[in-house]
Amino acid sequence: MEAVVFMPVLIIILASVYFVRNQVLARQAAEAKARTCAWAYSMQNCDDIPVGCEGFVHETRDGGAVAQKITDALSRSTGGIIGPIISGVLKPALKAAFGRSLEANTQVSFVRPGVYGGSTQNAQGRYQLACNLKRETAPDVAKDAWNVFTH
Repeated sequence: MEAVVFMPVLIIILASVYFVRNQVLARQAAEAKARTCAWAYSMQNCDDIPVGCEGFVHETRDGGAVAQKITDALSRSTGGIIGPIISGVLKPALKAAFGRSLEANTQVSFVRPGVYGGSTQNAQGRYQLACNLKRETAPDVAKDAWNVFTH
């Protein structure tokens, strides 16, 4: 008699454990995919989307509050003769460092147990990262400084 009452409860508990397991594994897979795509895209200076990450990664241009404060401080301190030189050299570097970031959004599907309707659900993964700076050589820096004088 007790087994008749206990068996449905046991089945629901086991189905719940299976459902939570699938949900957690799908969420971890989605977050791992988002993280992998974000780092791979960032390592390529946010120029080329890596194979397998098409549609997951997109670049955002918002540098945030830190970038705005640095830009404001730089524009206030760029007076005199040296000011335009410093501003011309530092502004592109600051824009590259704080002005480019990326976001990766992924989705992994998993099946719910029949006890809970048996449909398919999606787990979301999201990761944000700054784009790596483009490698600058000493001649590139000198050329940028010279271009400030010629403009």
